[in-house]
This record gives sequence, structure tokens and C-alpha cells, in this order.
Amino acid sequence: MSRHPVVLMVPAALCVLLASFCLGLALFANPRDADTFVLLGAAGALFFGCRAVTETRQAWRPFTAGLACRRALRHSAPLTRINLPKDDIR
Repeated sequence: MSRHPVVLMVPAALCVLLASFCLGLALFANPRDADTFVLLGAAGALFFGCRAVTETRQAWRPFTAGLACRRALRHSAPLTRINLPKDDIR
């Protein structure tokens, strides 16, 4: 069984999660004058934010192609689903 196209977007979602955590760390440490944590949080938010954009740009075309393939498969006649493309098996 082939993987769902949403699997391609998981690294981008994890990068967004880590960027928001780092941004929260920086905002939480700012009023407490913990400058090291503010610097680390801001740098982490910037890095993971850039990685999220990069991962999303790389995965977007295969993601939309996979969704289009699944949409075409869903709208096709039931008897044409017999000859599904098989994944390579070692």
C-alpha cells in the first residue's frame, strides 16, 4: 500500500512546531532578563522557521501530485483499481 501524501509534509510541520517552541522560549525569557535563552530561542525560531519554508517548498509539488493521483483514483471506476501501481518490494 502506498503512503499517503500528507507524510511528505510531516518534516515541515515538525519544523513549525519547533520554531513556535523556540519563539515561545524567547518570549517567555525576555521579561525575566535571561538573555541567553532569548538569544537561543530567537536563533532557533529563525533557523526552524527557515527550514519549515524550505521543507514545504521541496515537498509541495510531490504532495499536490500525490493528492491529485489519489483524487483521480477515487473518482475512477471500481474495476480500474485492480491494476494499481505497486511499490517496489525488495
